[in-house]
Amino acid sequence: MATVAIPTGNDERVTWSLNFEVEFPILGPDLGFSVAEITALVNDSAAMRYAIMNAQSAAAYSKTCMAFKNDMLGGVDDNTDTPKIPVYTPLGQPTEVEAGILERLSKAIQRAKLSPNFNQSVAQQLMVATPTPDPPNPNDAKPTATGTAMTGSIVRIDWKKGKFDGVFIDSERGDETTWTRLDFDMRSPYEDTRPPLAANKPEERRYRLIYFIDNQTVGVWSDMITVITLP
Repeated sequence: MATVAIPTGNDERVTWSLNFEVEFPILGPDLGFSVAEITALVNDSAAMRYAIMNAQSAAAYSKTCMAFKNDMLGGVDDNTDTPKIPVYTPLGQPTEVEAGILERLSKAIQRAKLSPNFNQSVAQQLMVATPTPDPPNPNDAKPTATGTAMTGSIVRIDWKKGKFDGVFIDSERGDETTWTRLDFDMRSPYEDTRPPLAANKPEERRYRLIYFIDNQTVGVWSDMITVITLP
């Protein structure tokens, strides 16, 4: 068993940072941190959360833009309105800090644990006391996913995220024999909204997924998923 001070998953880090920014200003003085140190670490936490959420927001906007492009170029069903132009709403920017946030926060937690005032209650308040199993070898990670044909030639792919940032998705369709990068996804499910190669006709689409962390592939490809689309 290993004790993880700061979570490895992006969503978990967002939750951790929100708690840290509330609890650490209260607990920090008794743990030996000055007001300036506490302020700097709280700014680090907020900047980490912004970096994660900004990337997630941008990824979601990119997917929305791709769907908008496909609908505008390929058309929509009779019962579907022409889509509105996507609008990106940026997040409020935090106080600017230097790179290396995780290292600074991890060192601060280790320093806090050396304080005579650090105990199990403090550890729980700072969310650094949860024992977790040693993580599996990421080189063996293999996504598990299913594909579902939906009307309008849309295919929904449901996949399990685990402790990874997301998945890259490759695709073949029709008579294609070479995998091409379709997209990436950071939150299941993913919808393939491409118009069919031949209008109003079903087609076979094949997919494979692989996990990524920090934009680098991890593990092995999923089993191939085959779906016949519904016009």
